[in-house]
Amino acid sequence: MKLKSYIFQIALAAVGAGFLGSCEDMLEPTSDYVIYENGSHLKTPADTATSLIGIIYKLQAIGDRTNLLGEVRGDLVTLTTQASADLRALANFEVTDENKYNSPRDYYAVINNCNYYLAYADTNAYDNRGNQIFAKEMAQVRSIRAWAYLQLALNYGKVPFYTNPLLTEQDANDVSLDVKDRKDIEAICDYFINDLKPYSNTEWPVLHKVGNLLMANCYFPVDMVLGDLYLWKASCQGTDAGRAYYREAAKCYFRWIMDKRNVGDGFSKSVYYPNRKLAWWSEFYSSTGTSYGLSYSLPGQSPSIYGTETFTFIPMDSAASQGYYSEVQTLYNSSTTEDGALITSTNFCITPSLHMQEISRSQSYSFLDKENRPIDVIPDEIEESPVLEGDLRLGAQWRTRTFNITTGGTANKFTRQNIYKVNQRHIGIYRECDVWLRLAEALNNGGFPRMAYAILATGISKDVVDDSVSVYCNDADLAFLNELNSANNYFNVFKTRNGRLGEEGGSVTEAFNTVGVHSRGCGYAELDPDYAYPMVDSLDKDGNRVNGYVGQSRKDWAYLNLAEEQARVDSMIINENALESCFEGKRFYDLIRFAKRYRNNAWVADPVSKREGKENRDGSLYNKLMVESNWFLNWKGQIGM
Repeated sequence: MKLKSYIFQIALAAVGAGFLGSCEDMLEPTSDYVIYENGSHLKTPADTATSLIGIIYKLQAIGDRTNLLGEVRGDLVTLTTQASADLRALANFEVTDENKYNSPRDYYAVINNCNYYLAYADTNAYDNRGNQIFAKEMAQVRSIRAWAYLQLALNYGKVPFYTNPLLTEQDANDVSLDVKDRKDIEAICDYFINDLKPYSNTEWPVLHKVGNLLMANCYFPVDMVLGDLYLWKASCQGTDAGRAYYREAAKCYFRWIMDKRNVGDGFSKSVYYPNRKLAWWSEFYSSTGTSYGLSYSLPGQSPSIYGTETFTFIPMDSAASQGYYSEVQTLYNSSTTEDGALITSTNFCITPSLHMQEISRSQSYSFLDKENRPIDVIPDEIEESPVLEGDLRLGAQWRTRTFNITTGGTANKFTRQNIYKVNQRHIGIYRECDVWLRLAEALNNGGFPRMAYAILATGISKDVVDDSVSVYCNDADLAFLNELNSANNYFNVFKTRNGRLGEEGGSVTEAFNTVGVHSRGCGYAELDPDYAYPMVDSLDKDGNRVNGYVGQSRKDWAYLNLAEEQARVDSMIINENALESCFEGKRFYDLIRFAKRYRNNAWVADPVSKREGKENRDGSLYNKLMVESNWFLNWKGQIGM
């Protein structure tokens, strides 16, 4: 078989029709590679379920890579001596054709199955109520295909492209592998933006639970994928040229935040509020004084139960003996023997980098006493544990413990590690805070840095938008805010912490339903002077600008400083991405996106070269990553830049 046929893996997956209620796992298909001539099996409602689940099944093959390619190549983790040669090559950007993580055909297997479905589903099939049978499933298949192609492009830079199903080796050979015919990230976005736009409001297929697995958690929301496509398209264009695309991305993300669709089995999607899980030092007052305790509800856990923060994941098998059991949890976490006993060796491979720890410690945690007054007292527990300095999210997710073991008269020391966020069976793709952070990024570069900052610091609400955003907007920008708010007055849904220190009866703990994302790890971010908006906005007693802009209106002053404000808020956003999303497989792609936006490869090279701490920057790695082509994988000269 020719190499190109190997890449495209022309076989198609089908799933046995009778498994829906039979097992908790995504069962293996009754026939792993089945080609149906002329699409004869895609004609009944039962076909819609089995074929869509077959596509979800094919995603399992790229599940682990979805995390590892995005995290191991970034700046937030480093490898231990237990890491394999393939994993180490990935971290060092030295991946060969034989590396286990370099297998583009697994992505094309997903894509080809999607192409087949879209080509052969009976678009003329209607139920007895006049509804097109395949409409919901086709929208979801298009979304999965767009996501898979975007992942392929983000990892390989330029990729061979086709949208018709490949049913024969000749079909595969007809696809051009020439570099000039490959599509880059921007071209992938262009195609799939147009492909997905008509399906934004399409309802989801109603598939029932498989054991405890709610099938809706395996869906890729069209507005989320479409928002990502717009965000990447805008970043490839640059800050100014991409402004309209950033605004389209913002509209997609906000639509999904506010969407309350039926997701099946008696569940409905709720509005996303970024306040559900907070890391905070709780204070307990008694006659003997004050004591502190760390309280944190971990984000993104138990994703098989709808209502937690993870709303899209790739479902993986539950036992190592099965075909698609994830190795991610064992790479990040210490394991045990089959009977539950400790393995007396340091057996985890991936651990938080010193650079990640520096980012976390550099944050400022804002304490308040019981009277809502800022306090400077740092509990002894923090001073004794550097991981609890600054932002508390890292300390809440990461636990290590060192054991001394004596065996046969020899003393040995080993370390156990738990990273709770990735100590689970499935591979998380999208989480509620992802949407808010990408909305902030899109709004900032779409011309609304103060609204982006509000998402980080206070949360948005009508009061916040009126007081801190609208007053800086011209008529055109106000029109966009009104469009975002819509006739439903969405901003009124959100209530931020109100009251101000020093006000009679004021309390920052009055009723609220949202806070800034930064407050999830840093307490009362809106009261923290170290987290103030990065541009000073002051008026004299006559309402004139100060700081050299006397006589200018607030709007004129803001637009003169817009580019600088956006750059500073972007710096806050990229740090917040690290604090909130570390270990989730998103970091390297975030760095690429910011580098493209600013036309500056140092956005990738600088942080990644500082994995071992800012004082130990790896100069050779920095120089390597200043060359964009080194960011991407290649395979046998047939895929890549």
